Amino acid sequence: MNCFFIFCSIFAGTKLKENVMRSMIKHIIILLAFITIDVNVVNAGNVLGFGAGSFAMVQPRAVRKAQKAQEKKERDEKKAIARSSKETQKRAYEIQSPEVKKRMKENKKEIKAREKARRRQNNSQTRIGINKYR
Repeated sequence: MNCFFIFCSIFAGTKLKENVMRSMIKHIIILLAFITIDVNVVNAGNVLGFGAGSFAMVQPRAVRKAQKAQEKKERDEKKAIARSSKETQKRAYEIQSPEVKKRMKENKKEIKAREKARRRQNNSQTRIGINKYR
């Protein structure tokens, strides 16, 4: 009903009859409704990923297979690097003399304690850490 009064004020200077104005207003409202529905459908499509030009191209099977093989190869290489680095570290420790081994162990303990203190210092500045480390 508010729309009717708005349109009446727009057409107030014209000499249209009330029933003609009502039919014009109905047509305008219907037109506006269709426009808003159309806009909403387009926007919803874009949000859901079905808008114009947003369909993903399906790659050929050979390409997908090659990509999968490449990813597997990279994962295996990473694992191999981590494994060999761990073995190298272990070997470097094993070939040391007993005094050096003892010193290395003490250094690891000191480093661990320093890191723990540093983490505690950093955490004590956060909201949760303030309550935890009173």
